[in-house]
Amino acid sequence: MVTEPATPLGRQLHRFLDDAASSSFEELALAAFAFQYENIGPYRNLCDRRGATPATITDWRAVPMVPTSAFRTVTLAAAPAVTVFRSSGTTGGPESRGVHHHPFPDLYRHAIDASFPAFCLPGLPAAGSGPPMLSLIPSRADLPDSSLSFMADHLLARWGGPGSTVAFGARGLDFPALRSWCSARQRSGRAGMILTTALALAHTLERVERAGLRFRLPAGTSVFETGGFKGRSREISRRELLDRLGETLAIPAAQVVREYGMTELTSQCYSRALSGGDADLLVAPHWMRVRILDPETLAEAPPGSPGLIALFDLANLGSALHLLTEDLGAKEGDGFRLLGRAAGSQLRGCSLAAEELTEAG
Repeated sequence: MVTEPATPLGRQLHRFLDDAASSSFEELALAAFAFQYENIGPYRNLCDRRGATPATITDWRAVPMVPTSAFRTVTLAAAPAVTVFRSSGTTGGPESRGVHHHPFPDLYRHAIDASFPAFCLPGLPAAGSGPPMLSLIPSRADLPDSSLSFMADHLLARWGGPGSTVAFGARGLDFPALRSWCSARQRSGRAGMILTTALALAHTLERVERAGLRFRLPAGTSVFETGGFKGRSREISRRELLDRLGETLAIPAAQVVREYGMTELTSQCYSRALSGGDADLLVAPHWMRVRILDPETLAEAPPGSPGLIALFDLANLGSALHLLTEDLGAKEGDGFRLLGRAAGSQLRGCSLAAEELTEAG
């Protein structure tokens, strides 16, 4: 049975997440590709059909991509899964849920610990000394197959300070818990952090407003915000959401960190909002690479031009390193802007690649 980080490659990856100078990205990418080629049968079949093997690939960009849609039909796992994550399926129903058979959850936790503090807790001296966190993301007790719940539970346990709590569960918002947490922040004057999806934040602000309440949370209180509204009919613009956040909780837009992740990934991208950067420009950690590809040709699009987001995530060692998403983005500087979901007509490259992988499996 393959384990991690007991293998030399696993140990190298763990070191690289902490220290970008410990290895070469290209070297690790090709070694990780060889590992997946050896251990994931359907992926090896796809690579063989394309003539892409560890003996022929010399550039990480040439490593065959796996469309995120393939996770709905093909099991991609380099070792037996320790935990299984499923996407929400909100845009296409339960049958469209992607399934990530994750054999290396410790690598997932390590990726969180190596990126989240830098973007969301700048200047924090150590784990356990973080701010009191309020999670508007259900815990794994309520959503055991949610990768976001896995992340939120880990963040509260490792980085949340005293007074951290979860105020969103299977029945929705726990308003008494929310009110108690906000009141405690006001009394103590100590800044906190809210972990939330855009949808949960909209629900929460509406509930506070309906109760006729306004909280003045201490200066420095921040928000970790991920996800959109995923096709829900109840949707507000991001500008309106941020304006209402300022009015209802006294948290300015400059204190909102955007996060971009997905069930099929192990790592996340963040904005540098808390360091004075562009609040909407997403940046990948050093063990990831992001490209924007023309939807028809899958060639790299020029900076500023919209295209499909492709991600190479070394921490995705257990499933698929090189992912082709169904999201649109545009490259800018050392980051990218998220432009929304691609339309069906823009997914021809994704669809063909997914069909090829299914046939190869």
